Amino acid sequence: MKLSACTATAKLAGNERKMMAVRALADTEPVSTLAARHGVSRPLFYRQMHKASAALDELFSPAQAEDVHKVLFSLPVTRRWLEQATLGLTMIAHGSMRGVVKFMHDVLGVSISLGTVHNIVSAH
Repeated sequence: MKLSACTATAKLAGNERKMMAVRALADTEPVSTLAARHGVSRPLFYRQMHKASAALDELFSPAQAEDVHKVLFSLPVTRRWLEQATLGLTMIAHGSMRGVVKFMHDVLGVSISLGTVHNIVSAH
């Protein structure tokens, strides 16, 4: 006697459902045999198998590696902030003026001239 999907799912413990899914994913026996052994329908077995497969896909997907790209905080970049960054790069980090121009372009995508960097540093 087969139980309805809701009744069968509720009747099975979480561990049992996991083991059903693992056995189905292992593909060592036909799903019909496994379903009969657990007293559930094949569609229920397939649902459990697909849930487990989706969980594994999510766990091992490249999206997990993208956590390093997670935004930690937002920073309003204003003209004044760019001037402070320019001063910090030259005075604290001892960067060259050409290095500041390169940093602004490559890292921040901001176009700044060598003369502007010189004027900012000279004014302070």
